Amino acid sequence: MIETVDDTTWFVKRSADASPEAIIDRFGGGFRLRRFSLAESRRTQHGVFVSADAAETAWWRLRQKAR
Repeated sequence: MIETVDDTTWFVKRSADASPEAIIDRFGGGFRLRRFSLAESRRTQHGVFVSADAAETAWWRLRQKAR
């Protein structure tokens, strides 16, 4: 699920009470997907997408490949 943080940032979570797994933020003309970390330097970038929904879908596909 996507949880809105502000007008330009969203968290990707498994459920409403789960910790964030990824961050989606508005970036230029698209939406940047990064792995969530409290340290900015550890937020791994995973691409720019045309919508927040497409970025969320990409996150779950990345997680499936890792298994």
